[in-house]
Amino acid sequence: MAILTYQKQDNNLVTHFLRSIHYKRSTGNKTYGNTLNVLSAIFEAAGQKHLFYLVKLRKLWFEEVDTFLAKNSYPRNISLLNQFIINFNLIKECEKSNINAEILKAIKKLNGEKFKHLNQIKTRLQKIIKRTLSIEEFEFLSQKIFFETNQTILHLTVYDGGIAQALHFETEAYLRMFNRLFPEFKLNNIKCHVGDLGQTQFDQQNVGLLARDWFKVTPTEVHLRCSPAFLHRVSRGHAVLILYVNSKEEMDLLKRNPGADWILQNIHQKLPEMSNQIQRIGFALKNEFDLEQIRLQTVVLGKSNENLSSKIKEIDSQKESNSYKKSNAKKQFAKIRKILRES
Repeated sequence: MAILTYQKQDNNLVTHFLRSIHYKRSTGNKTYGNTLNVLSAIFEAAGQKHLFYLVKLRKLWFEEVDTFLAKNSYPRNISLLNQFIINFNLIKECEKSNINAEILKAIKKLNGEKFKHLNQIKTRLQKIIKRTLSIEEFEFLSQKIFFETNQTILHLTVYDGGIAQALHFETEAYLRMFNRLFPEFKLNNIKCHVGDLGQTQFDQQNVGLLARDWFKVTPTEVHLRCSPAFLHRVSRGHAVLILYVNSKEEMDLLKRNPGADWILQNIHQKLPEMSNQIQRIGFALKNEFDLEQIRLQTVVLGKSNENLSSKIKEIDSQKESNSYKKSNAKKQFAKIRKILRES
């Protein structure tokens, strides 16, 4: 009966989502978009449209990207750096709204300063006025302050530091290549993280499977307060499952009852295959994200890795020795540099 209850919950969530994107059932010869359109709508509804391009990039990775890059790196994530500069327009809006005088004075003191998220502004204001903002005051600020994307970063996992350094020298050339692939989505930077290509892909697949069954694996008091996001691999044999939580209060409650150790043991008990994959549980505060949207994104990103499995296994089986790769890397990048600059 419990399984039927979870299925009913999932069906209700799907129905609600389809209504929110104005989906209509096709009749006759009429068509209503393909899978990519639906995926795009899912990420856009969640405010995470950039992750849709990560899925597309993974799909094209072995077809459109040059061979050397495809064999020695893996598109791990796309992140956005947001920014808001307190300016005269905000001050004017606050004056019109008759906001508390001490808050208005504090905002004027911050004029011209840059911030990455709303909580950073909240912390600075509270420090100046020496008290906590009320719920009404914080809601007012959230309605008046709109962050804009300042930088879009593609994160790649690479097999060693030599490749990371070579990619760093050719960042501009590769950015041009990626921006030609996705002219509607501009990348500003590339960052490399050294790791095991196959393991990174496998980890995200496992988290996607866990997110899919999250309501079945964990009790109500857990799955309503947190959602699996990703695996942080400390070493080859030690991984931490990161759970996103919406508030510090919820995080403190989860840490006390049932506790990280209990959650880990429960996952191992319900999914024995995860026993060798997850060694610890960690919590991360994400006020701005809806937990159900995070869960759906994790499921979709996990599925996007399935098509890469056979490719990565094939690459791993064909890998040469590390010493040969390092000595050959400069020659390979010289060829790639020439091709990229001529195109």
